[in-house]
Amino acid sequence: MGTSFPPSPFGPPEGNLPFAGIATFAGCPLWRREDQAHAVVLGVPYDEGVTYRPGARFGPRAVRDASMFYSYEGREDRFFDADRRRWILSGKAVADAGDVAIEPLVGERNRQAVTRAVRAILETGAVPAVLGGDHSIVHPVLEAFAEKRVHYVHLDSHIDCDRAFESDHTHGSPVANILRRGLARSITLMGVRGLTNSGRDMAWIEEQGVRVVTARELRKALEENPSLLFPQGNCYLSVDIDFFDPAVAPGTGTPEPGGFFFPEFSDLVQCLRGRLAGFDVVEVSPFLDGPGAVTAHLAARCLLEMMSAALDPP
Repeated sequence: MGTSFPPSPFGPPEGNLPFAGIATFAGCPLWRREDQAHAVVLGVPYDEGVTYRPGARFGPRAVRDASMFYSYEGREDRFFDADRRRWILSGKAVADAGDVAIEPLVGERNRQAVTRAVRAILETGAVPAVLGGDHSIVHPVLEAFAEKRVHYVHLDSHIDCDRAFESDHTHGSPVANILRRGLARSITLMGVRGLTNSGRDMAWIEEQGVRVVTARELRKALEENPSLLFPQGNCYLSVDIDFFDPAVAPGTGTPEPGGFFFPEFSDLVQCLRGRLAGFDVVEVSPFLDGPGAVTAHLAARCLLEMMSAALDPP
């Protein structure tokens, strides 16, 4: 008995319509380790670290589906930034590696799998573009960057250095884990706001040398000289979708009023052009999203913006 299926009468859809075909990130091809790519998208469908509303394990799938909106123009010279009147990602090969194989209730094994997957991308010279998942996935990602000694930049309404739980692997503890394990040359938190941050934890983390820029301070810096916000050298940028205001990002487990909007985010990211060694978007929970999957669409656009900052000339 043969081991292969007979040829299928169905082939890839003609054209580049976003509602046809299998959803990869922005319709980009699937990645294999032997393939050369400038950036590789990796999904981490994990949300066992949440302390409030779950659902972020479905984030990578929702963001990929939303990103198909950007597949109209094919694969060559298809991203024209009308606001800045320039092409982005021209001549850059972007691929989708699919998801890390997550298994429920085996936290340490999952974290090791995340680190291995990111390391495999880095070994090919590509930039990892990670889709979470809750924010607890980030310190395993940073483990893969340990030898690169990047600066870690954390866009989030929360400081994520919880010390209140017995487990130190919740989505409220990645910054504390990165700090304790010495996974970054420096740590900068931006956009912090709201009433759910511990004042004691904030005082503790600032004593450890972590720079905390609150939402009010960040808005002032964006008006004056945003480039001064970042240290010199390569950075890893982690974006919790609750950095944004709930008006544009309702699909997250921990929304906080008073957040940011995409133009502010874009201006901030442009300050890192040519210095992004890797990045992620996390905490998208599609079951909490509004009509039209607005949060997933925002996350997809954020990933493309960071991809441009990482790969396009300064």
